[in-house]
Amino acid sequence: MRHTLIAWGILLGLIFFTSCVPQKKLILLQENPEIKNQGNADELLKTISLQKPIYTLEAGDVLSLKVQSTTPDEYNFLNTPSVVSGTDDPVLSGYTIDAAGDILLPVVGRVQVAGLTMPEARDKVTEALKPFLADPTVNLRLLTFRYTMIGEVSRQGQFTTYQDDFNLLEAIASAGGFSDYANRGRVRLIRYEEGKAKLYNFSLLNDNTLAMSNFYLRPDDMIIVDPLPAKFFRENVLGTFSLGFGIIASAVILFTRINN
Repeated sequence: MRHTLIAWGILLGLIFFTSCVPQKKLILLQENPEIKNQGNADELLKTISLQKPIYTLEAGDVLSLKVQSTTPDEYNFLNTPSVVSGTDDPVLSGYTIDAAGDILLPVVGRVQVAGLTMPEARDKVTEALKPFLADPTVNLRLLTFRYTMIGEVSRQGQFTTYQDDFNLLEAIASAGGFSDYANRGRVRLIRYEEGKAKLYNFSLLNDNTLAMSNFYLRPDDMIIVDPLPAKFFRENVLGTFSLGFGIIASAVILFTRINN
């Protein structure tokens, strides 16, 4: 029985020490680091061509519109955006693209923007404002670029970005980064297109992922970060193992005391 306890102790010791990470591997910007196998910051490792998508506006999108002009403020009907009482949600004070693809501006009327990129829509709104405002400068932003993060990230939930070229790594960073048990080699993307849910798999262990067109998100995308098998092992197998070892050790101690 004594030999059994020694074997169990050795096994637990191996599990403990193999799971430790040296502090030298964790501290950033050390004064005298070990330079073996470290990278050269001035050395270009690889160049990857990106496939940035060009987002086109569609019905249901909500736009933030801010206009600066040399027209006196009292005559600039778009100088101050409308504010909904009791709320700070910018979507509620934005301009929604209707089913016909138009936004409705005060005084100006309808402006067709569906099917246009953000720069094209900005130019079109600017042209529509010129008969009414002197030298208008238009700032147009998409307010409804929402995406959902679930799984092994620090903060799960729905997030909003005001960028129209937002990528997977930026989404993970906005959710606080990976958890300790995130499987970087299995990140799934659910995208809703044409009444269908389409599923894509990513491996962020492979730098060629940066070159994929789906590396850039679209509104309403859902990202799922799967756990590593180690999470199941630690939360179930290792817990059961520790409990079993404790019971056996207690039983051995009790048995030894009774015999003595």
